Amino acid sequence: MERDFQGVLHELSGDKSLEKFRIEYERLHAVMKKSYDNEKRLMAKCRELNAEIVVNSAKVATALKLSQDDQTTIASLKKEIEKAWKMVDSAYDKEQKAKETILALKEEIVNLTKLVEQGSGLSMDQHSNIRDLLRFKEEVTKERDQLLSEVVKLRESLAQTTEQQQETERSKEEAEHAISQFQQEIQQRQNEASREFRKKEKLEKELKQIQADMDSRQTEIKALQQYVQKSKEELQKLEQQLKEQKILNERAAKELEQFQMRNAKLQQENEQHSLVCEQLSQENQQKALELKAKEEEVHQMRLDIGKLNKIREQIHKKLHHTEDQKAEVEQHKETLKNQIVGLEREVEASKKQAELDRKAMDELLRERDILNKNMLKAVNATQKQTDLVKLHEQAKRNLEGEIQNYKDEAQKQRKIIFHLEKERDRYINQASDLTQKVLMNMEDIKVRETQIFDYRKKIAESEIKLKQQQNLYEAVRSDRNLYSKNLVEAQDEITDMKRKLKIMIHQVDELKEDISAKESALVKLHLEQQRIEKEKETLKAELQ
Repeated sequence: MERDFQGVLHELSGDKSLEKFRIEYERLHAVMKKSYDNEKRLMAKCRELNAEIVVNSAKVATALKLSQDDQTTIASLKKEIEKAWKMVDSAYDKEQKAKETILALKEEIVNLTKLVEQGSGLSMDQHSNIRDLLRFKEEVTKERDQLLSEVVKLRESLAQTTEQQQETERSKEEAEHAISQFQQEIQQRQNEASREFRKKEKLEKELKQIQADMDSRQTEIKALQQYVQKSKEELQKLEQQLKEQKILNERAAKELEQFQMRNAKLQQENEQHSLVCEQLSQENQQKALELKAKEEEVHQMRLDIGKLNKIREQIHKKLHHTEDQKAEVEQHKETLKNQIVGLEREVEASKKQAELDRKAMDELLRERDILNKNMLKAVNATQKQTDLVKLHEQAKRNLEGEIQNYKDEAQKQRKIIFHLEKERDRYINQASDLTQKVLMNMEDIKVRETQIFDYRKKIAESEIKLKQQQNLYEAVRSDRNLYSKNLVEAQDEITDMKRKLKIMIHQVDELKEDISAKESALVKLHLEQQRIEKEKETLKAELQ
């Protein structure tokens, strides 16, 4: 139990939030330990009291046995007193007979004296008979006096014996009364001891129940602590994941913002390129009108224009072919989109692709600069064409070159536009995917926040349970205080019982001393009675 307590304290010492609970737990353990020590001390005292009660019961049994012996002694003394009374009666009869004999002798002496007075001439035999009678008279008188003195002594001894018997009977009655009181007190003490023993058993049962409740509550507290610790760990993990998710969301938001800025920039550049293309188209239309005007002005250029028309048809064919290639490129673009969706799932590939996109944007910017330069060149060439229209041949060559340049430039512009559209679609898809990821992350964040709310709710419920356990602990502590109070009262009652028991033991010892003194007096009286009996036997023998 002590090892479990130390283990729980070691587990609680690591958590500052449970410091108050740890202090209360230590206090409760100290109280339980003190209660356990008090229980052991009470058990030892109960064993001592039981031993003392057994000893006192043995003493009372001994006193009862001595009282029974005293009753036997008193009965024998009564028998001896009756014998003494019989002896006194017989002595009194003998005394009466002796008195009658003395009276008869006195009458005979009187008669003899009269005879002596009447006649002086007695013979020697008569004188000797008279002397014998006088001597016998003196002896009988001495014997009478001796018997009288013995009778007086016997009467005094009988009176003393009677007084001793009465005193012994009074002492016996007092002893019997004291023994009955002792028996009642012993019975009362035994009842109190049995009541205290039942109370102790009840306290032990309640203490065991409290101990079982404490063990179950310690188990619940350990489970709650483990659950709280687990919840804290999960909460920390969730908070860490939330922080990481927030960082990822912030990073994704920044990347999305960058992609949106890039997309806006590319759209702006695309619009600029579209405007440039429209301007170039308008300029091309204007140039075509100028060419038509020049065809009207220069009839000789018609053949060349026809050739140019043929070339234009070829260019249209090439354009149709290019459009077919564009459709193939669109299909290839769809394939590339699917591949890009797979590649965008990897973060590193996305970063590399972003780097490549940045390089592509740089290339586009360079191409845009080149296009601007080409546009400037085209403007200059147009100016030159305006200047060189006057020279038909030179204009023809210049127009052919310019048309070819325009076609090449238009092809390049179409490629650039296609590439820009492709980049725009890719960035739009990336933005859509990132938006989806952000939404998913937001959903995850909501789920995590819901879980955090649930965990906080569970922690609040655990705190409520902990408060309930603390309230139960307070109730147990109040019960323990009540039991301690009852234990103190029981100890006081036991102390009072021990004090009364000591007084009873002292009274029993005094009674034993009184009984011993009375036994000594009875022994002396018995010896005196034996001596009187012997003297009486001697007197009887002498009288016979």
